Amino acid sequence: MAVRKETLWSMSTTIREAERITGFLQTAALLDGQLWDKPCQSKFQILLIQHHKYLNDTENTQTCSKLSDNQIEALRAWDREMSYTMAESIFNAKQYEDPPMRGRQSMSPLVKLGLVYYDEKVIRISNMGRKLLSGEITFEDMMLDALLKYQYPNPSDKGFRCWNTKPFINALRLIKRVNDICEERGDFAKGISSREFGIFVLSLKHYNNIDNVANKLLEFRKKRSSFSSELDKEHFTDDYINEYLSDFNNPVKNSKEYTDNMIRYFRMTKYIYIRGKYDHTYIDLEPRRMTEINAILENDNGVAKSFTLQEWNNYMGVYGTYKLPFESVDKLTSIATDISREIKTLESTLHIQSTDKSVPRNVPQLKQYIQEQREYRTYLQNLNIKQVVHQDYSKINETIESLTDICSHNTAKLAKKLSIELEKWSNVALNILDDAKLIKPNSPVGDDNEPLYTAPSNVPDIECYYESFNAICEVTMLTSRDQWYNEGQPVMRHLRVFEDSNVSLPGYCLFVAPKLHKDTINTFYIAVKYEYEGRRQHIIPITIIQLKIILQTVQSALMHNKAFTHNHIKQLYDTCTDMTDVQDSVHWLEKINISINNWANNIIA
Repeated sequence: MAVRKETLWSMSTTIREAERITGFLQTAALLDGQLWDKPCQSKFQILLIQHHKYLNDTENTQTCSKLSDNQIEALRAWDREMSYTMAESIFNAKQYEDPPMRGRQSMSPLVKLGLVYYDEKVIRISNMGRKLLSGEITFEDMMLDALLKYQYPNPSDKGFRCWNTKPFINALRLIKRVNDICEERGDFAKGISSREFGIFVLSLKHYNNIDNVANKLLEFRKKRSSFSSELDKEHFTDDYINEYLSDFNNPVKNSKEYTDNMIRYFRMTKYIYIRGKYDHTYIDLEPRRMTEINAILENDNGVAKSFTLQEWNNYMGVYGTYKLPFESVDKLTSIATDISREIKTLESTLHIQSTDKSVPRNVPQLKQYIQEQREYRTYLQNLNIKQVVHQDYSKINETIESLTDICSHNTAKLAKKLSIELEKWSNVALNILDDAKLIKPNSPVGDDNEPLYTAPSNVPDIECYYESFNAICEVTMLTSRDQWYNEGQPVMRHLRVFEDSNVSLPGYCLFVAPKLHKDTINTFYIAVKYEYEGRRQHIIPITIIQLKIILQTVQSALMHNKAFTHNHIKQLYDTCTDMTDVQDSVHWLEKINISINNWANNIIA
């Protein structure tokens, strides 16, 4: 009889982007109090489709397989209400082998994170789930609380019975131990690579095995680095995975897939720091959170505790049942002091007068103070980007190279999701365009100012404030008709809200995509040529390649000591949105291209 193989641990492959969890929870809340039987499980999946939380990537051929044109149109119309009947027809058309299982898989991560539990097979939204839905806690707060508590084994999960670990805690412990050994040997401590994460973190079954696994990881690293060619390194790695993870299902495939999934979840806690980029990505402990991390690791050895099912549901489902050991006056004061020290350095670099604030002396006020100081640090970090790019021209080259990789969908070189990367590098690109008062990205960021996920749907991706005008920037990786469905109305709506909030100066919108779909252009053309809600708008749709041309022009001007200000950008925006003698959207698109090239030639002439 064949031995049943184990599964590497992972929070979910159904919800790969952790930020989608809130949407799944909002849908689950519609079933609160209902019996979690097979019809309800199918209903949950249908509701996810109806509310555009599932099957929303219609650029993916697998998503659209077996669907009629009308069904695909319904999926694409994400800003319009879909009927339950239509959603059910889409669900049935997919012809799933086990339809209720789809609902169980989609609910699974909500249960694992303690947002949902079953009370005698009845769906209940937990205390933490309700706090998240009401906005009482942030998504990042929830993720940290849940991951600190999660363990194997646990009463709600049938697998992992021979394990004894808190996976997140022991991942932190392993990274720290690897770094400590490297420092003891005089080597550079850089965390662990994404490949090492998949091999050693996802298979770490026991809390008392940290030292042994750390040594094996470093032996693997040393052996892998002994090969000169990347091909030989990959062959060695695959062979090593198949041997080291021989007791696990699909070791090579799953170790890679689950790593990408879990790093996204871990990043939400803000305790994980990504070093390097492209295929040399390392996962390290966030240096700005070491007081918190050390306090946790000193108080928690990663051992799984014993719970009944009801105790487990109460523990996971109630926010704050994991007592954070750094929430004392002394520890919080130390954290506040470290942040203030970093802020002073940034203020000095930016020639900003120091903001000396007295540090509170009680826990609630200290927590509020730390939150405010972290937000202020992010503001300074955004200001600093502009200074860095204008002192180091290589940053312009790095930006152009990164945009090239995004445009070519070079996922082998880019460490994060392409849409996140496009927002990140568009932000850098806008800072390169010289003298903005402030470039403000709206994507949530870690302490390193790296985006955790894309900007929320109710705000522009990036806001830009200049002396003589203001602008927003909206970016998308969509290129099919989905681009029009997802971006057309929202972009115009975001711009109008932005215009109404900043009435003293003209407002513009730069829209960036790998390719521009004709339906998107037709929609923007009407708003620019005629009106949107009664007034004309200034929207400039360009491709990533055209954004690169603009950057190369700025780079050439700077290298030749030519003056370049935001007025040059305004001049370009005005030329692109001057609809005099523009007869149709095709002509407008041609005009934008000609305008960019003429503008570039005039700048560098």
